[in-house]
Amino acid sequence: MATTDKAKESTDKVKETTLVDVFWRRVESTPESPAVFQKVNGAYNPIIWREQGRVVELAMGGLAKLGLQAGEHMSILSQPCPKWTWADLATISMGAVTVPVYPTLTPAEVEYLVKHSDSVGIFCENEIQLTKILEREKLPEKLRFAVLFNGQAPFSEKLKILTWEDLLKDGEVYLPTHGDEIVARRKAVKASDLASIVYTSGTTGVPKGVMISHDNIFAVCSAVLERQPLRPTDLALSFLPLSHVYERVGGQFLAIFAGMPTAYAESMETVPKNMVEVRPTIVNGVPRFYEKAYQRIITEVRYLPKAQQILIKWALSLGKRPPPTAEDSSIMRQLYRAELRAADRLVYSKIRRRFGGRLRMLVSGAAPLPTDVQKFFEILGLTIVEGYGLTETCAPVACNTPDENRLGTVGRPLNGVSVKIAEDGELLVKGRTVFSGYYKNESATLEAFDDGWFKTGDIAEIDADGFIKIKDRKKDIIITAGGKHVAPQYIENLFKGEPLISHCLVYGDRRKFITALLTVNETSLKGFADQAKIQYKESAELHSHPAVRAEVERIVEKINSGLANFEKIKRFAILENDFSIESDELTPTFKVKRKLVTEKYRALLDGLYDQEDLEVEQGFNKQSKKAQ
Repeated sequence: MATTDKAKESTDKVKETTLVDVFWRRVESTPESPAVFQKVNGAYNPIIWREQGRVVELAMGGLAKLGLQAGEHMSILSQPCPKWTWADLATISMGAVTVPVYPTLTPAEVEYLVKHSDSVGIFCENEIQLTKILEREKLPEKLRFAVLFNGQAPFSEKLKILTWEDLLKDGEVYLPTHGDEIVARRKAVKASDLASIVYTSGTTGVPKGVMISHDNIFAVCSAVLERQPLRPTDLALSFLPLSHVYERVGGQFLAIFAGMPTAYAESMETVPKNMVEVRPTIVNGVPRFYEKAYQRIITEVRYLPKAQQILIKWALSLGKRPPPTAEDSSIMRQLYRAELRAADRLVYSKIRRRFGGRLRMLVSGAAPLPTDVQKFFEILGLTIVEGYGLTETCAPVACNTPDENRLGTVGRPLNGVSVKIAEDGELLVKGRTVFSGYYKNESATLEAFDDGWFKTGDIAEIDADGFIKIKDRKKDIIITAGGKHVAPQYIENLFKGEPLISHCLVYGDRRKFITALLTVNETSLKGFADQAKIQYKESAELHSHPAVRAEVERIVEKINSGLANFEKIKRFAILENDFSIESDELTPTFKVKRKLVTEKYRALLDGLYDQEDLEVEQGFNKQSKKAQ
């Protein structure tokens, strides 16, 4: 009987062409296995595939009763949670199209995306998010209804509003007489159908709606599982925005594809606590997450008794030492292994327990990961594999693996993905995972491709073994007044291993030399002030304190020592506040919005250059215009 079941599942897999097919097979073939872990009343409880399938089915019935048609668009405006996933699965199982919207966006930005995407309905996390739509002077013309995940549905003359519970109850009433219709809807979904319109978070310009098909998603998940073995016995902790293609495809959809359960963090602030509670084996993170964890550990070490500091520094320095070779004596090799065992027992294992103690793979994407941070985790026995992708490629183009993890690169291309370097150094991509175009933006679509190859906008190198190294964004490359090309991200990433520095923005296009804006890590800043015995009432006083300035200068000089003369930071300013998503200086994946920040602090940046320098820049601009 077991053999027959396996054969049937194998035959079913051959027929599968969409994530919808995969999801409903999971519900039918492994109904009692855990699919999701949700924290309720202080404890994480499992939701099995059968229960998850029933919730999605009820939501489909509720949406059908609301008149949602195949091909229509549904927005989701919420922090990550199980209901986000269920709303998404119900929408795409109906043959409709999901439009993720970042919950950190302003009302005007939300209105633009809902209107531009032609959404007929919207799922909202709570009344605060719903207000972003209701308080606008005029609702998007195609919007017919809203579903509230949490809270009571307020009365509105503008819009039909119901709660998530109301939606499921409507589904319960609808399904007994329309069950066959619902099943037919999900079976009618084709690989070529549009599954989602994902708007680029964008560090510059107006967001563009990336059209992603079911085949794009299926191709990515298939290729990733060939490269990264994930198992039903694994457990992922999800905390990144599902509005971003990285977590939605590389987390939510990939977990369904692998049959791997997912636990949802309560919030970004509770991730450290939830890690200990859940004890995940797999985690998706952005570089900022790993940088903050690294900075927090290094800062905490400084407060420990001297003896403990010496022990930890010894253990970390041991991890940096090259291991003995076969040519070294047997005693030396045995001594080294004994030291590693002691370091692991006394230091490494205790730090790993702060991450749950079961992690076998940490994934980093959405921005470059500093090599120093990656090496630090490697010493602890926590492997971070870096990947690379864009919204337009449905996330990963390439990724490293635990077995082939080449630091400083983003790995080899996935199977089925072709890459090449253009004459100007730009990385070009082709394959099933590449999007079909931008929604209602034909000119941008044409601009994005060159003879069928998608232009990533990233300057890259491909080594002899096929590993890709991303150097910088093409549009971000700085050309100094002397004609030297400077990659700002490379310099900025060098600061990410410094606990005192939170962010660095390098500046200097068409200028005689490079300057920078720096922000400081508040926790590390207070620790430095305590060690230096600086008296202060408010932490804001520390940003301009001479001792802090001197310490930042020391860090800048250390970074400069490894740079070419034309890359060195000659002058810098320390900002009083860190960059943040709330101030619109960071994207939801914590990348600095370079153009916006540069304009915001233009006067401060100009102040770092003398009048003579500015005149040189103006002359350079005139020459550039003549040349054009």
